[in-house]
Amino acid sequence: MSSSGSTRGNPAMADIVRSMVVIALIILVVYGIGKFFTSDSGDPVEPVDYAQAVAQARPVADFPVLAPTSLPKGWRANAARFEPGSWHLGVLTDDDKYIGLEQVRLTSKRAIETFAEGSKRTGSVEIDGATWSLRKGPDGRTTLLHTESGRTTLVNATAPQSVVEDYVSSLSAS
Repeated sequence: MSSSGSTRGNPAMADIVRSMVVIALIILVVYGIGKFFTSDSGDPVEPVDYAQAVAQARPVADFPVLAPTSLPKGWRANAARFEPGSWHLGVLTDDDKYIGLEQVRLTSKRAIETFAEGSKRTGSVEIDGATWSLRKGPDGRTTLLHTESGRTTLVNATAPQSVVEDYVSSLSAS
């Protein structure tokens, strides 16, 4: 047996270090290739064209579909969905607070259970001549709720109440 090299069952420390360096280099090369072929857009939210969704929904809806005529600068819609009997529009404010609009043919109680579970009624607000029930959620969410002709409109948001009220005031059915 030679004393100048390592044995098969007991490698020398230098052999272990060389093997680790080779593995680390392979990992770095794979990581670098992955970074080269992927891009980070900076904003993980894909904006949607809510105006197009509104234009398609209004002619076939059996209720007046509500939507803002335009969004404030820096705001973007991230969801717009029409299904027979319901409309959803989700937007993010310029500081990434969420405002979700739901128009559904549900009772107020069922709409709250579905979209604002755990919220508590804290009063009411009048916006453009309509009285909205004001609710606060356990996570700080603000919810405004209005029921008319068997249809419930619910706005659920992480944005401050004043912003939510301004948003509701901007909603139009035309």
